[in-house]
Amino acid sequence: MLKPFFHFINSLDSELSITIPVLRDLAALGSQIGKSDGIIKRRLERRYFSLCRLQNELSRLNLKKAATDNAPTSLEDYVFSQIDFSRYREIPRDYFGFFLPEGITDFSEAFFVKNFRLGKNEVQALIEKSYQKVQDIYKIKQESPLILSIMRTLETSLEDLPLFTAEETENELNKLSRLYSRDSSCLSFWERPKGEFYTMLVSAMDNVVITHNDSMKTKLFISAGGDLMGTFRPGDKPWTRKLIAVKSD
Repeated sequence: MLKPFFHFINSLDSELSITIPVLRDLAALGSQIGKSDGIIKRRLERRYFSLCRLQNELSRLNLKKAATDNAPTSLEDYVFSQIDFSRYREIPRDYFGFFLPEGITDFSEAFFVKNFRLGKNEVQALIEKSYQKVQDIYKIKQESPLILSIMRTLETSLEDLPLFTAEETENELNKLSRLYSRDSSCLSFWERPKGEFYTMLVSAMDNVVITHNDSMKTKLFISAGGDLMGTFRPGDKPWTRKLIAVKSD
C-alpha cells in the first residue's frame, strides 16, 4: 500500500526532500531503490557501534581473574575499572557526530535528567564547552568525571528513543500537505485513523537489510507482536534489539 507513496517521495527534488529527512530515508529503505545514507541509516549506524563498543568491552573482560583478585571488590567495580575513558580525550571529527549534533537526539529529555540531573540542552552546551576542534580532532579541554560519564553514556547506552517516531513522520507529512493536494492518491493517509500511517511505515521496514560502514549487515524485521526489531552483528556476534515498540490501543 505504501509503494505509490514511496515512489512519490523518491521522485521529489533534493531541495524539497531534504526538508523531510525521515520520510525520505524510509522511502529509500522501504522501496529498496538503493543504498540509504540518510538520517535513519545514521541512527542505525550509531546503534550498531554502541553494540560494537559493548561487545568489545565484554570480550576483554577476564571474569576468572576478577574472581581471584583482591581488588576491585565486586564485579561491578571490576567492569567499571576496565572502561577506557581515555578514548574521550581526543575524538576524530568523523566520529564526533556520534555525540553532536545528531547523537544527542537519540535520547529523550527524561533520559538526561535521570542520568545527569541536567536537561538535554544543558548537556549539549557542556559538551560544546568541553571540546575544542583542532584540525580533524576534537580535543577535551578539561577532563571531569561528569563529561567523561556523559560521553561514555551517549556512546554505549541502549536506552535510546525509537528509531523513528509517529510525531516525526506526522510532522513531515504535514509539511507535504501544505504543498500538495490531499486529494492526491499518494497523500491519502490523512484520512486513516491516527497512528495507522506510522504503523504502516514501521511494517514497511520488515526484511530491510542495512550494510554498515565496516561492511557488516543488520537485518530489520517485524516481531510477532508488530514491533520493529534489528539483528546486529558486532564482532560477528548476533545481538537482537527492539527498535520500535508498536503499542496497540
